[in-house]
Amino acid sequence: MVGRVGRWLNHPIDATILDLFRSGLGLVLALAAARQVAYGWVDRLYLQPHYHFAWVSWAVVPSPAVLYALFGLMGATGLVLAASPFVGRWGARLYRPAVLLHLLAFGYVELLDKALYLNHYVLVTLLLLVLAVLPAPGRGARRWSLWLLRAQFALVWFWAGFCKLNSDWMVRGEPLASWLGARTDLPMVGTLFELHETALLMSWGGAAYDLTITGWLLWGRTRRAAAVVATVFHVVIWTLFPIGIFPWLMLLGVLLFFDHPTAAHPPDHEPVAGPPLGTVGVVAWVASVVVVASIPARFVFLPGPVLWTEAGYRFAWRVMLTEKTGHVSYTAIERGTDRRWVLRPTDELEPWQHEQMRTQPDMIAQYGRHLAEELAAQGHDVAIYADAWASLNGRKAQRLLRPDVDLTQPDAALWAQEWVVELEEPLRW
Repeated sequence: MVGRVGRWLNHPIDATILDLFRSGLGLVLALAAARQVAYGWVDRLYLQPHYHFAWVSWAVVPSPAVLYALFGLMGATGLVLAASPFVGRWGARLYRPAVLLHLLAFGYVELLDKALYLNHYVLVTLLLLVLAVLPAPGRGARRWSLWLLRAQFALVWFWAGFCKLNSDWMVRGEPLASWLGARTDLPMVGTLFELHETALLMSWGGAAYDLTITGWLLWGRTRRAAAVVATVFHVVIWTLFPIGIFPWLMLLGVLLFFDHPTAAHPPDHEPVAGPPLGTVGVVAWVASVVVVASIPARFVFLPGPVLWTEAGYRFAWRVMLTEKTGHVSYTAIERGTDRRWVLRPTDELEPWQHEQMRTQPDMIAQYGRHLAEELAAQGHDVAIYADAWASLNGRKAQRLLRPDVDLTQPDAALWAQEWVVELEEPLRW
């Protein structure tokens, strides 16, 4: 079995589409870094906030000079990646260092604040990891290179569609109904956005697109039509909703599904780079795809509906599924004296941080621990309790967290106490 899979994966292919994808991705990443600087987002999102929801304790915001240097590095390495297929030996030599440096800079910046999480940051990280192990431009390719990249996009589409199969999306048309209701001022289409049927039609169409587009792109007879549909779909999404570079990344993924000339032997002018995958390489290839495919399924083992608890929400390709609003305040009670403080996160957090934190239980707990540390530095040993309320996809507001649970406990202890209040109007399927 491994031998048969290995022969299929090691079949030589023309690398033209791979090189075009690499170039397009590099250009998108370079423009994204430049946009962060040009729009002042580096300062507003990283330098101005007093507190950051760091993913790990060692991820701290560096000095302005170092931070801007990281974005400059991302811009420069993106351009190198974009040019690498077209500059001969220099492109081949600089390709892998450029990918690795971009990955390191991009990854560190994204670890700085959980409130800035977006699905396409995970996708960019995965794509850079794949590009780091691909043969350099100009050295030919084997089928495993193409299909490892295809798998990343196919899994995004699959999970994005699968996660839409819930009662909010398919029956209530939420959150699209709420979002479209805020765009009724648009010329020509605004009146259509007032209709609930429009939200339902777009919801069902979005689910159908995500669940089937990979198949249409793989089938030669429908590939061109599917590419046109994909282009229209993602351009409309980009026009209606501010979701950054995600639509352009997915359109680059569409490019990967176009045919490659193949032959029993590679052409003389494009030698295959390196030896074929051996048994270990084939197993590693399959394992990497299985792991990336399986991680979004972890919600099965976690309590409560994911859209409400947020447990298992990230790195699961749950694209455009939630509209949550909320309110949270904290009470600190000093152990031994019962002295109390009412603490409001708006006193310290930036509005965009507060908007993300107040509906996500893990971030509410993370900030509660920060408040406890601040008071501990003043000589107070406190327990922290949250008065947290939230509304999911147009439901009436209800308690999000139990107000009697001390948030200074580790996450595992919080979940053991069932600290997230059950959703009163259930989310089905």
